[in-house]
Formats: sequence, structure tokens, C-alpha cells
Amino acid sequence: MKRIAGLLPLWILACMMTSCLTAGLDDLPAFEEAEITDVRFEFRYKDPASLGIDGEPIDRWVNLTVSDRVISAEAATVACTLQVPAADGPFTEALRGQVSLSGLVGKFYLSTAAKIEPVEGAPVLGIPGDFSAPRKYKVTAADGKTSKIWTVTVGSVVR
Repeated sequence: MKRIAGLLPLWILACMMTSCLTAGLDDLPAFEEAEITDVRFEFRYKDPASLGIDGEPIDRWVNLTVSDRVISAEAATVACTLQVPAADGPFTEALRGQVSLSGLVGKFYLSTAAKIEPVEGAPVLGIPGDFSAPRKYKVTAADGKTSKIWTVTVGSVVR
């Protein structure tokens, strides 16, 4: 009990030093940029040589090198070519041969606090999807008002 009574003044002091300030704060800027600033792609596969605790093959991925990248903010387009890395470790030559535009995972870098959503059947980013045709994405700026429809074209996969 003495211990609790000794800590009571510290607890009261801590409560008094907190703030509930709700007015007088500067508003943060709402960014108006709705840009795709970079793109990345990966190929995901199951490694039959490595089993997880549940006995299922472990999911692995390999990053593809993005080359010939052209990003045009004015035209709202991204065009690139992908290069498949050499076979190495669990990424065998057979798996390397399976890499195609129809099973890639896209990851896009955006303007500060912008959000992105697929348009017209484009693949959801972060999930394997088909990039064999130009794909459209709507990027909405942090202000919630400004948006652009971007077209992303992956020309080919080079081995």
C-alpha cells in the first residue's frame, strides 16, 4: 500500500502534464500531386524444396529488373521492360522460364500520401496479375480532389 501511495503523486503529475489541445494547431498541407514516381515488379513462386511448418512449400519471390523506364507525368504514362535475373538457388532455370507478363506482382511508388486503385480490370497491386496489355490505375492525391488516370505498359520480359 505504501508503494501505491508513493506512486500516486507521480501519476497525478503525469495526468496534469498531458494536453487535450484541439484548437490553434496549424493545418498540414494537403498534397495535390497524383503521380506514379516509380514501378517495380516481382515474380512469386512456391519453393518445393523448402517446406513450411504446415508442410506446404514456402512462398518465394524474385525481383525483376525494370529497364527502359519512361515515366511521363504530363501524359500520365509509364512504359518499361523487365529483365529476369539469372537462375540462382531456389530460383531454378525451370522457374525462370515460367516468368511471363501474365503472372507478375506490381508495386508502384506514388506521390506523398496519394492512393491508387485499378481501373478497367487492371490487376490489384501486390497480387499476381496480368500485365500483358496496357493497364490503367487511378491515382488520387492526398487532398482527395486531384486525380489522374495512369496507363502502365510493360513492353516485354527479357531473359
